[in-house]
Amino acid sequence: MLNFLKNYWFFIGISSLVLVLLLLEPTSSNWLAYRRLSISNGEVWRFITPNLVHLGVVHTLMNLVGFWLIVLIFRPLLKMQDWIIWIISLYILNIVGIHLFLPELSRYVGMSGALYGLISAACVAEMRFKVKLSALLLIIVGLKIFAPQIFGIRAEYNDLIGGYVVEESHIIGFIQGIFVGLLWPKSRLNKPAFEALIQKKK
Repeated sequence: MLNFLKNYWFFIGISSLVLVLLLLEPTSSNWLAYRRLSISNGEVWRFITPNLVHLGVVHTLMNLVGFWLIVLIFRPLLKMQDWIIWIISLYILNIVGIHLFLPELSRYVGMSGALYGLISAACVAEMRFKVKLSALLLIIVGLKIFAPQIFGIRAEYNDLIGGYVVEESHIIGFIQGIFVGLLWPKSRLNKPAFEALIQKKK
């Protein structure tokens, strides 16, 4: 138990904060959601905090499940301090990307865009070590992201999460993650633990 806490304390902390903020809705979203006008008025904390608030219980749980799947699969790839850098950077990058490339969007909540960034970054980083399964996973995730642009989003899904899915944020995050995975120094990848992960995947 202590070893788990040592290896996952940051991820547990983020998850706990997300759940606490869910209990504080709608006040938490009023203060932390992405609001274009509020950022223009100087509320710059909204470049990171939208990742921590959600549309409701279902949206929150879906994002947390995705978050933990990524963490549990790819945890050995990075040291804790580098995971912290990746997560915070992709949180900020995704909201900055939304702010720059989706000028018609006035409000946004959720971490799904950043999660797609995390998984694409991790897959690309593993591909630098010739892990074919990660290349396959990257292709599958990419197809999942771009499919709604062709076939559209089912209304039932929007109803389930309690709001409109901003698929463009997923694309932005996915592309940002690819660059993170490519540009991250190979020396910072946790190679010994990573090699153990390769053996498990074979």
